[in-house]
Amino acid sequence: MRAVSPLPACPACGALARPNVLMFNDWNWLPHRMSDQERCFANWLETAGRPGLVIIEIGAGSAVPTVRMTSERLASRTDAMLIRINPREPQVPLGHIGIPLSSLEAIHAINRHLV
Repeated sequence: MRAVSPLPACPACGALARPNVLMFNDWNWLPHRMSDQERCFANWLETAGRPGLVIIEIGAGSAVPTVRMTSERLASRTDAMLIRINPREPQVPLGHIGIPLSSLEAIHAINRHLV
């Protein structure tokens, strides 16, 4: 990737802004933002067991399986349907839906099916 100017800047100090994504050996990551988001997610999970819940997971591979494991665990815990969209790794637990397409192709196909 070759970024082009203007690059995003911190509104407080003017330094180069960066996403708050934890990378390996990342000493500049701010954990409090993630803690806030985890708290919000946990609160949402308390109400997520409604009938008809569908989890749509797009592009999560098995190299770093955190998202896949979270989706599967949530689907199992809430009796939700998991739809996994991944052109190379669409495998899902029994009873769920794996779609071996790109995200755009899959969303268009789902939309055609619903209309």
